[in-house]
Amino acid sequence: MSSERQGKTGVTYRIVALEGVDGSGKSTLLESLHTSLSGSAEVVRARPTRALSNAFRRIAEDGRPEKLYQDALPAPFRHSAYLLESAVQFRYEQHRFEQADIVLFDRWRHTWAVYCEDVAEHRDWFARIETLLPRPDVLFWLRVDPEVAYERLVARQDRWVAAYSPGGLRAKITRLCERYEEVMRDSGAVVLDGTRPAAEVLARALAVLAAQPAASVA
Repeated sequence: MSSERQGKTGVTYRIVALEGVDGSGKSTLLESLHTSLSGSAEVVRARPTRALSNAFRRIAEDGRPEKLYQDALPAPFRHSAYLLESAVQFRYEQHRFEQADIVLFDRWRHTWAVYCEDVAEHRDWFARIETLLPRPDVLFWLRVDPEVAYERLVARQDRWVAAYSPGGLRAKITRLCERYEEVMRDSGAVVLDGTRPAAEVLARALAVLAAQPAASVA
């Protein structure tokens, strides 16, 4: 076991990752899990490739809400770059993670397989890099109907609402949901019904975590 997974209590800290399309209720569950678990454990929140995502946003969007860096920068390039940052993230955030019993990740590598195209160049090399990434101890997938996700995005006036026409946004969400079905099929994720009330989804997630208290040593 690498020391990069050693937590403050002397045992391996747990990685709990949440996946789901925009509008699935993922962020709500993340906040609720953080609040619920913090009473008995040291919990930190994290997100894969936050540094590069922020850099891409500054470069491509220039503060314009109707412009999305995801549409401006080639998807295969973003996928490759995200793999590179993720390969070193557990080193540059090592100290912060080591203070935790649980690290809650808002998204995992499955996001890139859904939102980005396949890596275009040096695929074998990037596949080797991907094998260096740790596996979550628990991976949750909030599965949701595309129309529910669409309605939630509109209700909260998500920036995608300004960037796409109603028909374009519906088509995008539907396409992403279909891709999630493919990507998550053999992922080993715990599937949560994202259409259910938030309290019910939280209760289910907490029950799963309570039943799997030990961190993986893989």
